[in-house]
Amino acid sequence: MDWYKDAVGETPCTTYQRLRQMCNPQYQVGTLNTSLPPDTCDDQVGDCCCNSISFSLSMLCITCQQGFTKATNGFDAPAGMYQKYLTQSDNSTCSPVNNKTFPTNIQSAVCNNTIKIFDAMYTRIWWSDGSWF
Repeated sequence: MDWYKDAVGETPCTTYQRLRQMCNPQYQVGTLNTSLPPDTCDDQVGDCCCNSISFSLSMLCITCQQGFTKATNGFDAPAGMYQKYLTQSDNSTCSPVNNKTFPTNIQSAVCNNTIKIFDAMYTRIWWSDGSWF
C-alpha cells in the first residue's frame, strides 16, 4: 500500500478514520472484518460514509491491515458488497447515497480538514454492481 501512502501522505485506514470522524467523532477503525464488507455505514449521521469513496477506503484499509498474506492481490468484493456496506443495523440503507462524490457539505469539510482523497476515487474507482477490486 506504499503507492497510496506516497500519493496521499497517510494510510487508507487513517484517511478512512479521519473522514468518518467528521460525522462521528468517536469513530475508530479498529480491526476490520475480513468476511466483508469490512465495515458498514451505520453512523447516526451517514453523510461521511454513505458514499463509494468511503467504501473504497474501507476496502483499501482492510488490505493494508491484513497485508497480502490472506489475499495475494488484496481484498476483492463481489457484486452487491457496496450495498451491504450501506446497510445499517436496522436493515435500512443510509441516505442519500453518493457515488464518486461527497455531499457538498462533506466535500467542504474534507478540504477544510486537509483530508487528501486519492483522485481516482472521484473519477475511476467505482463499479455499479457493488463489487470492488
